[in-house]
Amino acid sequence: MRESLKILFVLPDAGASRETSAARVWLEEQTSFDVRCVPLSDLPQALEGPEAVVWFHWVEPPRLRDSIRLALDAHVRAGGGALATLAAAGLPVALGWEEIGPNDKHEGPWSPDAADEAAESFSQVHRIRGLQSFRGHPLFEGLGSGVYLWSPKAGERFVRWGYADEVWPLRGRVIAVERSYISMNPERRLAWEYMVGDGWALCIGGYVNFGARSSRYRPHLECLISNALYRVAPNGGRARLLGGAWRRPVAGLEPDSAVPLPPELEPGDAFETDEGELALERAASDVEFTLAGARALLAGSERSGPEEVWFHPFRAVSRWRLQGRDRNDVVATWFRIEPGVITRKMTVDGRGLVERTTVAPSQPALLLELAPTDGAVRVAWSTEGDLRPMWPYPPEATGRLSYRLADGAVGVQAETGEWLGLRIDPAPAELRVVDASDSGRSRVRLEAELEISGPVRFLLLASTRAEELPASRAAAAAWRAERLEARRLQREARAGPVKGDPEVAAALEWAKWRLSTYRVTVPGVGTSLVAGYGRSGPGAFGDGRPGYGWYFGRDACWTALACLAVGQADAVREVLEFLGRHQDLTGQIPHECTTSGVVHYDAADSTPLYLLLAARYLLATGDRETLDREWPRIVKAYRFCLTTDSDGDGLIENTGVGHGWIEFGRLGGHHVSLYLAGVWTAALSELETAARSLGHAELAGEIAYRAAAARASLELSFFDPIAGRYAHGRRADGSLNTAETAMTAVPLLLGAVRAERCESWLDRVASDDFTAPWGVRLLPRSDPDYRPDAYHGGSIWPLFTGWVSLAEARAARAESAGRHAEGLAGLYRIHSLGAWPEVLHGDEPRSIGVTADQAWSTALTILALVESGWG
Repeated sequence: MRESLKILFVLPDAGASRETSAARVWLEEQTSFDVRCVPLSDLPQALEGPEAVVWFHWVEPPRLRDSIRLALDAHVRAGGGALATLAAAGLPVALGWEEIGPNDKHEGPWSPDAADEAAESFSQVHRIRGLQSFRGHPLFEGLGSGVYLWSPKAGERFVRWGYADEVWPLRGRVIAVERSYISMNPERRLAWEYMVGDGWALCIGGYVNFGARSSRYRPHLECLISNALYRVAPNGGRARLLGGAWRRPVAGLEPDSAVPLPPELEPGDAFETDEGELALERAASDVEFTLAGARALLAGSERSGPEEVWFHPFRAVSRWRLQGRDRNDVVATWFRIEPGVITRKMTVDGRGLVERTTVAPSQPALLLELAPTDGAVRVAWSTEGDLRPMWPYPPEATGRLSYRLADGAVGVQAETGEWLGLRIDPAPAELRVVDASDSGRSRVRLEAELEISGPVRFLLLASTRAEELPASRAAAAAWRAERLEARRLQREARAGPVKGDPEVAAALEWAKWRLSTYRVTVPGVGTSLVAGYGRSGPGAFGDGRPGYGWYFGRDACWTALACLAVGQADAVREVLEFLGRHQDLTGQIPHECTTSGVVHYDAADSTPLYLLLAARYLLATGDRETLDREWPRIVKAYRFCLTTDSDGDGLIENTGVGHGWIEFGRLGGHHVSLYLAGVWTAALSELETAARSLGHAELAGEIAYRAAAARASLELSFFDPIAGRYAHGRRADGSLNTAETAMTAVPLLLGAVRAERCESWLDRVASDDFTAPWGVRLLPRSDPDYRPDAYHGGSIWPLFTGWVSLAEARAARAESAGRHAEGLAGLYRIHSLGAWPEVLHGDEPRSIGVTADQAWSTALTILALVESGWG
């Protein structure tokens, strides 16, 4: 509980603007503040001591007489606080605390700009603005590392004062930049702070609009301003937690003897696998491969080899290269993958070379070994790294790199604290460090000429600012023991009767292993399931994004259901704890949380799926302790859902909340989708059982009533008795989108709709119009809008195929359920070996998605196989 705070709210002598008046109304309603509103001319007399915070919230820059300027400066220097928002953010210049004033000044109507281009492509358009810290700051307590504050309407007038482009405050510490939909703009700096004598001052130049037309982000605005007032509050001279700060980007590489070196590598075999372990091999192609642990991700291609290494939350390696005497790149001719180990065979200048790679199961570490097979091999090796944090932070956020080199080992450290160590054993005759920085991005290149007459091992280790450096010796052989024990437990996990097809049994084992690799831990962020793995690409929606290698709410919930089916219940508990920890202050569950700690909330389904998962976790495990601990967050999520039923029909809505599964295109943009209505109805039914089991009888009764109302409303508003099927979605005007899609599977598999009303849909989805040998299309080929390569059109998602199989099983269509499940089982061989792709072409069995290794595809394969009796 915060102490009461004395606030002096300063009013213009000529009369307050609508915006200033709106802030005043809010302030005077707060019981935790002792508020006094004073005209500017009376401020010197009101400053009786340093116990108060002075707040200017003006739409025009205050003009201070000398007496006011001197009194306010003295107040802060004596230990008082000052908060200056909107056009008042220029006050530090007037008070002599700052020499360089804001150069980004706007007063006028809002209109979309370049930051809104990403939002325009989504069916639920999010034109939003806010503030983003650099990895957290006390200003954002209760708000994550950043927050949306304003949902502007076309023509709505607003004021913004900040620093843009090359202009920065000289003395102020920049603590927040502009935030827009799933992105940030460090070129527009909107919050900065000063230590002035014994006091503190904070400026917030934009998007704190109390008079905004939309109240969508009002709770977040109120929380932020409360934090701001307490941030600058007199504290008796005690030290303040500084938090992160944005810095002017500086690129380059310089030696530094203080940078730690990586430890020596202990002897031992890190690559050996159990006899009879899973293995897939083939002639190497240009297909992507991935290998992941809880802290490490390797991505590359079968022929060219490693391309990226991520040690969450930063990229350690952006390029890895071997060349022969002719300076041509060495490529593999043969590729093999086993759980946790990748082997590639190459020929260099007529001699054989074998490369084996593994990642540590639970540490930020990777080991790669090169060994000759028929005589010494000479190669030129090089690698590059930038230590860039994951998106949406820009690559320039790394700052300058420093390094230390000694005896075949190098340590590289970023200004932000991330550390990367590389050791080559045995050490090469010369290991060179090259500054490869360009265009404002720091980058280091390491080079060596290697004479490989025996095994040469490359050890990569990392640490973040939130953890200690590695131990004095690296025991890579211990990784093997950890990996083998995990595989033993996976093989022993059974979910039901086992059929005799060895190919399907192998697919299930591959899927169980892949499922375990999506569990990722990031210090300071948490542990949960990520959505999938791949290589980063160029452009704003590729750079710093390794596939979908970060946390998603909906993806984690669906994937966690498969974890329950194969005995990985600890991972499910971690998902529930993670999503609850990052819950919005409104109760909404995140849609995305990057491993760099940036969260946003634009999905309507993540919150009801979280409720569904919580109920199923309790039913499957009986873990009352976890559910009791998480129950306040679960109830808060439930209450949030209720606020999204604006028309009172018992169904939560997409409008104003976010997308369901379909994010754009003709099949998106509904007021309520059948998918969302089905998830909500099922979540209520199962949450009621959980609430009753935990002793919350009154709440269980309320939920039971709402579950019955939701089920009745779904049937009344979505079922078309003439067509004999459920509509895909309901628009804001009440009309129905009657497109026939695979999405009907979700409410059916969850038991939210009547199976007898789905008979015609079940016949259709099993037909060749919907079904190919490699899966189920979202739209049938007969639909005029069918496009086989459209993400939300005619493409085939293993996710959809799994949903359909589960729906068919629930409707006692065992033959078609089994056929679809077996189709899923074969996918781990058609593209990236041992992995299930995100999206497949509707007319050809080839991957067309962002990732070749997707969590939801793996998860629904498991669920479909288990439900069909293969478990």
